[in-house]
Amino acid sequence: MVAKISTPNSMLAALNYNENKVKMSKAICLHAEGFLLDTNELSFTQKAKGFERLNERNERAKTKTLHISLNFDPSEKLSETKLKNIAATYINEIGFEDQPYLVYQHHDAGHPHIHIITTAIREDGTRINTHNIGRNQSEKARKKIEAE
Repeated sequence: MVAKISTPNSMLAALNYNENKVKMSKAICLHAEGFLLDTNELSFTQKAKGFERLNERNERAKTKTLHISLNFDPSEKLSETKLKNIAATYINEIGFEDQPYLVYQHHDAGHPHIHIITTAIREDGTRINTHNIGRNQSEKARKKIEAE
């Protein structure tokens, strides 16, 4: 598994990217965690507002959104349930277990992969430190998931 973490300038950029893939039938929204409605009941606006209500709690933070891509070997045949479990384990291992997140399964490459969108702003307005998250927390999470 290869993990790629980006910090887009806005949550809407990450959300639009994934939702446009859904509109083009190149992705599905696989899971929504920390939202009031089930995944298939959430509109674009409800997804955006779910993140924005937290992001607005910290005006000073420059990095508020994480857009993570988890990429798997083409030979791996992973069920939707397995992908959801991998996403949940990954989110927990990088310290975002209390944050809302969306998981998108993409079908636009020669290998299976998912995208995860989450916010680094907590309910109380404090920011989760993302400095070196790829080298530290993400690498440990990746190794744990591969071992399992």
